[in-house]
Amino acid sequence: MEDIGSRETVDRLPIIVSGHGVDQLLAVPKLPAGTREASAAAVYESAVSCNICPQIKGMCFDTTSVNSGSRSGACILLEQKMGKDLLWFACRHHILEIVLEAVVLHALGPSKGPDILIFKQFQSQWQFVDRSS
Repeated sequence: MEDIGSRETVDRLPIIVSGHGVDQLLAVPKLPAGTREASAAAVYESAVSCNICPQIKGMCFDTTSVNSGSRSGACILLEQKMGKDLLWFACRHHILEIVLEAVVLHALGPSKGPDILIFKQFQSQWQFVDRSS
């Protein structure tokens, strides 16, 4: 996103805390880079500055490898920084993308290029679809 003070593009990470009737935007820090290390550090530093580390029991995240990598994703690094295991709540939207991808792969086989042909055909015929019902 574009930085407010300048015209440079910066990475920002919204950090939200919720539980027991509380939903609060904790911080939206600028990241030096969109890396797993920067993401984990930003979440940890925000939690420490608000003195909430002991209350944190889980984390919700999208399923990009930066976050969910099994060896060194941001979630693993955050657990290491906090010195405890956390419950992982992968974003429902992103989990459904993974499920849909598996269904399409099973039904249509592997893609031979960047476009899935049946979807391109559907797109080209969209004008003829009766959308009234």
